[in-house]
Amino acid sequence: MVGANSEAGLASRPIRIILADEIDRYPPSAGAEGDPLSLAIKRTRTIWNRRIVMVLTPTIKGISRIEQEWERLDDRLYYVGCTHCGHKKSLSWGHVKWPDGKPEEANVHCEDCGARWSEAERLVAILWGVWRATSDEGSQVGFHINEITSPWAMPAQMAVDFLKAKGSPEQLKMWVNTSLGLPWEERSEGVVMLMH
Repeated sequence: MVGANSEAGLASRPIRIILADEIDRYPPSAGAEGDPLSLAIKRTRTIWNRRIVMVLTPTIKGISRIEQEWERLDDRLYYVGCTHCGHKKSLSWGHVKWPDGKPEEANVHCEDCGARWSEAERLVAILWGVWRATSDEGSQVGFHINEITSPWAMPAQMAVDFLKAKGSPEQLKMWVNTSLGLPWEERSEGVVMLMH
């Protein structure tokens, strides 16, 4: 077990398995050796059955390390089927809707048939979901999932949290990064579109 700031630990031996957590928070350099993630990956090159796993919450668009890594991957998203019409989709914030002034009644809505899912229907859809690669460009496997697809989160609580965060750029940034699993864009169309 080695920290990203440990120059000696990263450079001292071959590494078969890298479990890199929260790489957007790594220091820019591990002492005089340079980028800690690149250094660790370099130490796997002599091992035929190496595994490199990067898990994290993205931070700022354009400087997020995972955003850069995502470009090299096959961009797998978790697809779920509508329990009403069968239409398959990767759940996004645009699927979550609620009556005016009642975020506690937020639910997923199907973009195809318009059906409002109950919480039980959302959980069944998640249970039967499948991972699909969305890019032929990537040579390596990469997965993205957000809180809407989590059995431990509810769209209604997400909507309440979103409205609380909406008034503060720092709170909204945290919500976009941790709930949607997306990098934050300063004053971008992407963030404006979130503003229900």
